[in-house]
Amino acid sequence: MSLTISLQFPTGRYAAASWSDRDSPEWPPHPARFCLGLLDALRRANNLPDERAALLWLCSLPAPLVVIPHATRIHRDVIRGVFVPQNPSEAKNGIKHPRKERSFPVVFLEADTPTVFFHWNNTDRSDDMHEPLARLLGRLPRFGHSSSLVIAALCDGVDSDEDQWQKFIPVDAGNLGLTPELQFRVPWAGLIESAEASYSKDDRAVEMSALIADAEKKAKPTKTLKPAASPRGRHDPRHHWCGYMASSIDKCVSTPWSRDVLLLRIENGCRLGLPSTWQISETLHKTLLDRWSRYPENGPVPSWISGHADGNRGRATAPAGHCHLAIFTLPHVGRKYADGHLLGIGLALPRPEEIGLSRAEFLRTWNQAQAALFGEAGTLELVASDKSWSAILAPVASPSPPYALRPSRWTRPSTLWQSVTPVILDRHPKPHFRKDPTAWQASCETILRNACERIGLPSPVRVAPSFVSSLDGVPQSSAFVAPEQRAGRPKRFHLHARLEFAEKVEGPLLLGAGRFRGYGLFVPVSEQTSTQENDA
Repeated sequence: MSLTISLQFPTGRYAAASWSDRDSPEWPPHPARFCLGLLDALRRANNLPDERAALLWLCSLPAPLVVIPHATRIHRDVIRGVFVPQNPSEAKNGIKHPRKERSFPVVFLEADTPTVFFHWNNTDRSDDMHEPLARLLGRLPRFGHSSSLVIAALCDGVDSDEDQWQKFIPVDAGNLGLTPELQFRVPWAGLIESAEASYSKDDRAVEMSALIADAEKKAKPTKTLKPAASPRGRHDPRHHWCGYMASSIDKCVSTPWSRDVLLLRIENGCRLGLPSTWQISETLHKTLLDRWSRYPENGPVPSWISGHADGNRGRATAPAGHCHLAIFTLPHVGRKYADGHLLGIGLALPRPEEIGLSRAEFLRTWNQAQAALFGEAGTLELVASDKSWSAILAPVASPSPPYALRPSRWTRPSTLWQSVTPVILDRHPKPHFRKDPTAWQASCETILRNACERIGLPSPVRVAPSFVSSLDGVPQSSAFVAPEQRAGRPKRFHLHARLEFAEKVEGPLLLGAGRFRGYGLFVPVSEQTSTQENDA
């Protein structure tokens, strides 16, 4: 059976600070916070055995599906300039904590209907736990800050109208080990015991006594004694994090690559710049092929990984239009203080239907590739062939990574896209720029439109070729080294571009002859200045 819990906020507000940023709301709400709120309600009602058993059972379930209203139905804000009254003190030595300004991140919601749902599929013993869990939910007074009152209840299911709701799906083993969009704190079998062990009144009294004693040693006779506050998180239970992917609610056109990407963070090594994209991508691809060949049981390298029709490293490429693995760099660009340095490397996988494989077969092959690439260490040391640079790579695992290391930075649906690395044109634009700039620009626009159509995208309504990018931190196109061509052929021409489509396009978006090695990488520029994301 399934289990669904609904949350309604009668005051029309949900106040709770993000784990990584005290000025940002924790939105969507984390399931672990909800279970800890139920623990508080349980303890206030004398810790009834049947309700405690229901809460322990709820925490033992897998991570739930989280459903929240569409972004157009909510409003985020930060209430600033609030001075909270001080806690009364019975101490006789004049102890007084300093009065400080507080801020409260808030999400405003519809007050008349439930707006947050936690849903579990295929739960066992849900009939036995139904009544005590319903009683416990009925006593939950708030969720998050004390000002965000809540009405929690069991319900029949989740609204399936995707135009009004957005779903966040927990990442499991079947998600190809790719980088999740978000990380939520989720309940686990030992959460309740961990919370009770962490929060102990006796331990807090001992800690406060130590803080007061330390303050008395440093205090001056003419000033009020101000002991230091307990470190944040000192009494928090042990957290378990789970990756979540947001379901797409926008009707948009997709590129041949899946929006589920694998992002690798540069943990250590040389500081690398954006113009080295081709060398880095080529080195990573060669490393993957080399490590695959070390395991004979893997068989020949699949063409969607090697990029060659026969699976080898020869010059014979796959048929025209064939989609395969694309490797691109993750630079710090388009943000405040952007300088173009690389934070990591991304791998875009083709959609299984694009390469004629079932999802099960595709999953098996990709798991083999990851095992060959990372081994048991879970990291990858990437070294240039001439030993001029090296980097240690690992999958992104932070709950709040830099903006460039979030999948939405490269895949968010948008009608407007700007190049981060220049597009390598399939042919030289004619006539020469100095002879006829207008005709040259028209020729570039035609080539770029054809490049979009070649990967199955509609022709852009506007194309703006340029030698420079409008994004901060992106060098001009001449700073990028043109990849070597076959002997006797001229170097490929490359330039930046800005594309506008009539309908939304979902990334990752890579165009041109160098798209499988990170050239022609575009980023959505609509809402790129959003303050809800962290800078690198």
